[in-house]
Amino acid sequence: MTNVSKEIAKKDKVKIDIYVPLNVCACQWERFMNLVFNVLMKYKDYIKFETKNLDSEEARKLNLRGNSIVVDGSKIFTTSFALKQKLPEILKEKGLI
Repeated sequence: MTNVSKEIAKKDKVKIDIYVPLNVCACQWERFMNLVFNVLMKYKDYIKFETKNLDSEEARKLNLRGNSIVVDGSKIFTTSFALKQKLPEILKEKGLI
């Protein structure tokens, strides 16, 4: 793969932000993260993800109230099951799978 095609592939990846309360004990959100990662690892070549603080201005703007997964800045999921159901559809819409 050339450098140009690598850059294009990197730009086309689906952006996933995982919001958890980073200012509390990880035991409060560890299980949620494990469930989400179990879903995401199947699609790791097509996504880029970042863990963010639920207690942030960005999370408030999105009106997030609990552990959440935000796909491409607009699609919000609160369970790994919902993400598992919809992520393949989102990736197909973008032509990634």
